Amino acid sequence: MNHPATRDMLNALPSPVLLDIAILFTALAWCFGFYLVDKRVYLFASLAIGCFVCLVGYSVASLGAPVWAVVAAPIPVDFPLLWYVLKNVRKMLIAYPAIWTIYIVFHLFLRSVLRYDSLIPGWKLHS
Repeated sequence: MNHPATRDMLNALPSPVLLDIAILFTALAWCFGFYLVDKRVYLFASLAIGCFVCLVGYSVASLGAPVWAVVAAPIPVDFPLLWYVLKNVRKMLIAYPAIWTIYIVFHLFLRSVLRYDSLIPGWKLHS
């Protein structure tokens, strides 16, 4: 996979597919974050939150908002979603940074292996 055309193949996929990939990895980050603090798998909740977070970001981006707004737009809603699932402030305060850390690790991995920048649109990691 060292050939540049092969490495950029993922970004050449249609937008709905790229959005699905972002939703999947966002949901995985939330699922792992929930598991770290609660030792339970919240698969449906994580998938629903992943869909919501990505669709909010995509909607804000489609309005032509700056990148910081695309990344920040879902954050005010993240805490009610965390509360809905965990119902414990201490767990929430541990889970949220864990979720972001996992999300960033996914971004670094996808960017380095597949040159895929859609998880954090404003943080393009060029080689």
